[in-house]
Amino acid sequence: MLEMRHVTKIFNPGTVDEKIALNDLSFTLNDGDFVTVIGGNGAGKSTMQNAICGTWLPDAGEILLDGIDLSSLSEHQRAKYLGRVYQDPMTGTAAGMQIEENLALAARRGLRRTLRPGIRKAEREEYRQRLQELGLGLDTRLSAKVGTPSASRSCCCWTSIRRRWTPKPPPRSWN
Repeated sequence: MLEMRHVTKIFNPGTVDEKIALNDLSFTLNDGDFVTVIGGNGAGKSTMQNAICGTWLPDAGEILLDGIDLSSLSEHQRAKYLGRVYQDPMTGTAAGMQIEENLALAARRGLRRTLRPGIRKAEREEYRQRLQELGLGLDTRLSAKVGTPSASRSCCCWTSIRRRWTPKPPPRSWN
C-alpha cells in the first residue's frame, strides 16, 4: 500500500517565484489498484511522482510504502522499494544493453549483488514467457539492444514490466 499523507511541496518559497506544487495532498493506493493521474501543465503530476520517488523531499507530510516511511529517504535509498516509469521510455533503461539485460537489472533490484556473470537459462525463459503473454513479438527479440530502432517499440513494454516486477518471488500474473 502506498500512502501520501498531507504532503506539501513549495518551490522557491518566500520569493516572487513561489510555486505551491503540492498542497496538503493525501491519498491511499492499495495493492492491485490501477490509477491514472490526469491534469494540465503545472497541475503537479510529475511533482507527485518525484515526491514518491525521492527526487526531492517534501516540505511537509509523509510518504509511506507498506508502512515504511520513505519521507526522509533519498532517491537512491527509495530505489530499493520502488521502480519508476518515465514519460520517455528511453529514460530509465540502459539503451546500450539488450532487452533481457534490462529485464535482469529490474528483476534483481533490491537483491544482494553477486559476481555471477550473465543471465541464467531459467531467467531467460521466465522473461520469454512473460513477454509472450503480451503478444507483441518481444519474446523472440530478447537479445535486441533497447536503443536500436528495431527495439525502441519495446521500451514502453519494458518499463511496464519493470514497474510490475517483484524480485522475490517473481509474480505469476501480470495484473
